[in-house]
Amino acid sequence: MFGYVRAQRQELTVRQDTFYRAVYCGLCKEMGRCTGQCSRLTLSYDMVYLYLVRAALTGIQPQAKKGRCFLHPFHARQMLVHDEELAYAARVSALLTYGKLCDDLTDERGIKRFGKRLLRPVFGAAKKRADLSELYNSMESLLSELSALEAQKLPSVDAPADIFGKLLAEVFAYGLDGGAEKIAREIGFRTGRWIYAVDAADDMDEDAESGGYNPFLLLYGGEMDAEQRRYAAMAMQYDLTAAAAALDLMDKNSLTPIIENILYLGMPSSAQKALHKKEQQGE
Repeated sequence: MFGYVRAQRQELTVRQDTFYRAVYCGLCKEMGRCTGQCSRLTLSYDMVYLYLVRAALTGIQPQAKKGRCFLHPFHARQMLVHDEELAYAARVSALLTYGKLCDDLTDERGIKRFGKRLLRPVFGAAKKRADLSELYNSMESLLSELSALEAQKLPSVDAPADIFGKLLAEVFAYGLDGGAEKIAREIGFRTGRWIYAVDAADDMDEDAESGGYNPFLLLYGGEMDAEQRRYAAMAMQYDLTAAAAALDLMDKNSLTPIIENILYLGMPSSAQKALHKKEQQGE
């Protein structure tokens, strides 16, 4: 995804934070096993969130053990061991990375475009190893729809955010059924809408300089004022509230407090940072 979906770790208990890190480290190992060592360079906490939601829904009992990796060869760390949902998160990471790379290639020029063209075969191989062609076909169709909509330069956040929400709904719900599928789809949809809006807010200055599509720039004709930022924050919070309402339909387990931390604390914090970026840089 984009790096905005993280826990506020200082608000987790020691046990919860240790487990949260263990999922991150275990996912890194799993990515190397499932989609190749280069894919580990794209590791993010966003995929930890995907894992936590799906593990909570499917009733998997995560197991961790101490292990070492090439980045931390001398200090053993807690790492989640292989399970079905960890493997799924690792494989989805490769699909999302490849999809974003292809999407960026249509927008960027010059040296950035050249560099990403060099990376395309590497991440294309990771996408192939992920072996989720049905899911990727759905994602590719939605990314094409999103690109076509963005090319129209509509002054709307909701329209493109809805499409990205549908994409993540497919990712979160893939392979599930019944109530679990419905809950996962709603959480994925709301998360996708939120990510699109936060990413657009975060990229306003860059897009203003490059001339890239940004719905906030088109809506407000430039930098947002305080009232416009407040309105954008409220709209983003609405999606988080809807995701939290879907989470409440799950049976509570040991993963629930970590997911709640991400939804109630971590993601709102990321939104505030994106919306008040210039003020923070000034400080």
